[in-house]
Amino acid sequence: MAGFNQTPGANRLHIGFFGKRNSGKSSLINAFVNQEVSIVSSKAGTTTDPVYKAIEIHGLGPCLLIDTAGFDDIGILGKQRIDKTKKVSEKIDIAIILFNDKIIEKELEWYNYFKEKHIPTILVISKTDLGIDNNLI
Repeated sequence: MAGFNQTPGANRLHIGFFGKRNSGKSSLINAFVNQEVSIVSSKAGTTTDPVYKAIEIHGLGPCLLIDTAGFDDIGILGKQRIDKTKKVSEKIDIAIILFNDKIIEKELEWYNYFKEKHIPTILVISKTDLGIDNNLI
């Protein structure tokens, strides 16, 4: 059996992080791996291309975490970012969708997409530490 560093990317469990712009995807990945893997900013649309981080998760083994652009991006560049996010969604084994406001139509669309593809999905309510409205919970 190959060790962590020898495991090819294709053989790793691919875990994608999805959500609107500034929903906390990059912050969650950085906290999870205890490193600054993704740039975090209050400016919406900071993540433009998928960001990949290889990690070993106890009980799962070698994994590849993938930070994506927000699926609510706007404009011509926003459409290109969303297209890249969609390409990532076609190659994942587990989806993590972050919610941080009451308007959840986009999140539900993505949840249903993953459900139709039989991709296990974890729903995360983010930014509760910042005093986000508890009515979401």
